[in-house]
Amino acid sequence: MNSITVIAPIKIAVPRGAAVAATWFVAFLGWLEKVADRREQSRQLVGRIEEAARVRSYAQQLVAHDPRHAADLFAAADRHERS
Repeated sequence: MNSITVIAPIKIAVPRGAAVAATWFVAFLGWLEKVADRREQSRQLVGRIEEAARVRSYAQQLVAHDPRHAADLFAAADRHERS
């Protein structure tokens, strides 16, 4: 004859305040994500502005030699900065 012993674990109660702490933690993580997104957008904007400034500087050097090409570069810098 075989016998099987099944051990049923004791149910553990949820610690007091765990639901509230979890809600606050999720809200905190959401806030951190928003802050990180804003910083990334700010970095991208600064990068576009700096790139456009370099293109404008190059276009300024070309104005005397090829004004049409310089005008195209100025327009491209404006478009790049706005997008």
